[in-house]
Amino acid sequence: MSKRIALVEDDLALRENYIAALTKQGYEVQAYGNRTSAEQVFLQRLPDLAIIDIGLEDEIDGGFAVCQQLRSLSKTLPIIF
Repeated sequence: MSKRIALVEDDLALRENYIAALTKQGYEVQAYGNRTSAEQVFLQRLPDLAIIDIGLEDEIDGGFAVCQQLRSLSKTLPIIF
């Protein structure tokens, strides 16, 4: 079973590049274009790793809010900004 990576990136081109590169390495990638959609899914199931953009859409620090939510759900989940 492949590891699940959550990618939270609002820039479509960057998101697609990350998805292609990580999928090529055998990871299952679930990508989200904004904080709200990512947070809703994280309440249901956590990934094995989260890669988060700091600035999300109109939220200059939206990625930090995602990180805070993830930390409240798991103290050990690896997070990369």
